Parts: sequence; C-alpha cells; structure tokens
Amino acid sequence: MNPGSSKPPLKFKVIHRDSFCLCAHKPHGISTYRESRGGNAPGLKELLEDQLNQRLFPVHRIDADTSGLVLFALDPKSAAAFTRLFKEHKVKKTYHAWCVGETPSKGCIKTPLKKNKSDETESARTDYTRLKSGRGFSLVEIHPYTGRFHQIRRHFDSIGHSLVGDPLYGNPEPWTGFFKGAPRLMLQAAELEFIHPISRKPLKIKTKEPL
Repeated sequence: MNPGSSKPPLKFKVIHRDSFCLCAHKPHGISTYRESRGGNAPGLKELLEDQLNQRLFPVHRIDADTSGLVLFALDPKSAAAFTRLFKEHKVKKTYHAWCVGETPSKGCIKTPLKKNKSDETESARTDYTRLKSGRGFSLVEIHPYTGRFHQIRRHFDSIGHSLVGDPLYGNPEPWTGFFKGAPRLMLQAAELEFIHPISRKPLKIKTKEPL
C-alpha cells in the first residue's frame, strides 16, 4: 500500500492450494497479471504475491472484466506442466453468465470468430445450458471448448443474447435496469476441472463467490 493511502490492501480468497499450484478468485476489474503494454497497474498475480509473500507463475488468464478462478503454479517446472494442460485443452472450464433475453434451454454455438485485430477467422465452439430466467434475463452455465479472443462474449452476442454489463458487445439499453449500482460484466469463471499434472489425481475447483 502506498504511504498515506487510506484504502486497505485488497485481500483475495485462495480457493485451492497444494505443493504445486494455487487457485484464487479474481474480482472483476483487475487483470490477471500486470500488462506489458498500456497501464502499469498490478494484476492479481502481483497483488497475491504481496499478500502471500510468495512468487507465483501464471499458467492462463481471464479478462480483466471477468471475475472468477485463476490458477497459478508455484514453481517454473510446475508452471510448464499446468500451461501445457491449458494449451492442450485438457482443462474443463465452466462459466456462469447473465444474458439479455430468454435463451434456449441449451445450445451449441459454433460461429467462427475473427482473430483479434485480424480479418482471418478461426473455428470456435461454446456450449451452454440455461439455469434460470426471469425479468428478461437468463442465467446460463457455459462450457467453452476453444479459447478464442472474447469468445463467450462474442458468441452470445452473435445469437442475440449479449452478456449483461458487457461494455464492448451488444446494446446496453436492455440491461440498464438490471443493476442497482454501477454496471459490470456479468461473467464468472466458476469451475476448473482437470487431471493434476503432478499428482495425476482428478481435481475440481469451484468458486462460491456470487456472480
């Protein structure tokens, strides 16, 4: 904390920890780690390192606007193993999101998406199940099978059910009445499931933080 600052340092909830990795809940509005371009604000990695007094090694990332689970390795060798899991799509990711309108009860979105800052498209797949709906909104459980740029946000916008609070896609008018306070992206990384690359045991990590 800066000298003279009146704000206490943020405290982050560690959901899982073992000898090789830890998983923490990232609030919305904070990057996964300090960006090499643009602003120099610390991300979850740097803030957690200060909180835990321990070096962390990022193995994947989620958008700053997205809340939820972020996994870190505790040493370089473990980082290589966990990074490989994500690159080889061996981690089952579950997200929860609020969408505008009543979505179908379930669906599979396969709309190809343009690469970031490019006109070239690439395949993408997002499966979802509607958990509940009401007042013109739907809560959905989402399983992305590819990891394209803003995939979930762009896919739901493509089917006419953009995410509530999304500042980049869709139309904000339908969700202006959703929030009592300042709007935010209603998307959360809720669960990670994989075979631990070191122990070889199944591991499922869930956050209990509300969306």
